[in-house]
Amino acid sequence: MRHFTQFYRARERMNATTEGRTRSFIAVLALTTLAFTGGCQRGGTSNTNLSPGILVEQAGMRALHEEMDRMVNAAPLRVMRGTGLAGALGGVHLKVRKEGEHEVLIPLVQLADTQIPLTYTLITDPKDSLVECALRSREDLNTVVSVRFRGSKDDEIEIRWTSLVLMIPNAGTGDANRPEPFLRATPCVQSDAGEISKLAEDLWPSGGTPDAFAAEIQGFIRSMQQKGQPRSMDAMGILESGVNWICTANANLAAALLRARNVPARTLAVIPVTSRRLEMHRTVEYFDNNQWIPFDPSSLQTDIPLKPWQNIIMAWTTIADEDAAMIPRMGVSLGCPFGHELEFLGRGVRLWGQDFFWTVAKPLVEFEVGNEAVRLATEDWRRFLVTGRLSRGQIQASAAMDGDALLKVLRRNRREQTSGGNP
Repeated sequence: MRHFTQFYRARERMNATTEGRTRSFIAVLALTTLAFTGGCQRGGTSNTNLSPGILVEQAGMRALHEEMDRMVNAAPLRVMRGTGLAGALGGVHLKVRKEGEHEVLIPLVQLADTQIPLTYTLITDPKDSLVECALRSREDLNTVVSVRFRGSKDDEIEIRWTSLVLMIPNAGTGDANRPEPFLRATPCVQSDAGEISKLAEDLWPSGGTPDAFAAEIQGFIRSMQQKGQPRSMDAMGILESGVNWICTANANLAAALLRARNVPARTLAVIPVTSRRLEMHRTVEYFDNNQWIPFDPSSLQTDIPLKPWQNIIMAWTTIADEDAAMIPRMGVSLGCPFGHELEFLGRGVRLWGQDFFWTVAKPLVEFEVGNEAVRLATEDWRRFLVTGRLSRGQIQASAAMDGDALLKVLRRNRREQTSGGNP
């Protein structure tokens, strides 16, 4: 606990109350959205830009999932303090409303400058409900998991996943999401609103740097006082309500303030590597000096920039995702960008229970990660994305306790891949 910031410790003391309020608020908005749409297929444009699926091999998947699940759950509850290996878990609880096959999208741990997934497993309970699990690219940036399952009316379906992730120093290679589009206002990031522009002008620091501005935004959000019940999680809605305990809304507001000062900004869905069970957390990246710089407007982590190992990236928000945010979608609160949590691709199923969507990420072991290991692990994961098949070496690498052991396994895996001897 000594590694948490003072604010984080205060938030932990309020944890039961705050998370209860947040869950209740999200549940109310989700039910309101469901009533509005009448259980119809989700609207928006982002869900149409999906690549054909790469099927994930299911042979031995349940046994591997249970092994990885035990490994992560057995790790001590602590915060990640450096590069190394982290484990992430997540789940979705659904109830079938109409008999038949159904399809949902869930986020996948992304390949990024600060992280390389080593393994991924996904199972359903009941186990025979799973039809197929496929990897699909979305908006030419994020990779998501398409899960098709079958069920009878009133069946409860659980989807659970695990991923072991190599947390690395920031490679600084960037991504395909260039900054220019992230200067315009969108339905959930209303940077052109008068109130946003005035607040951004008031908060802009005398030094005039984006880093200092991000710190001012962080402090402003931390000091907000609730004036009313929020109706949505867009920037204007949350500014008017004064609520500061919904991370999605805080991220939308922060992005709006940055764009109002001509600083490109985008939101992310992440899992903090803090051993804390959440639904999903949202942070922001702003573009400065030819790089994306991450920070947390909700002050769960106060570092600016955030350390590379502090969060596992699950999705980068695109402008199309923001454009869809205020279109009613089943099970998602208004203002939440498309693709950040669960997305339904059809009718007949809904979120169910208190554990309807959850994630947790825990440190497993910290060690230095060299450039060769980064290169080999990246190539292995890219191979998985086009084959849907984990190699034996990737699975073995997830048990490495130091950088030398990791590199040894990755090198052996490369030799076996080259010789065609790696099943």
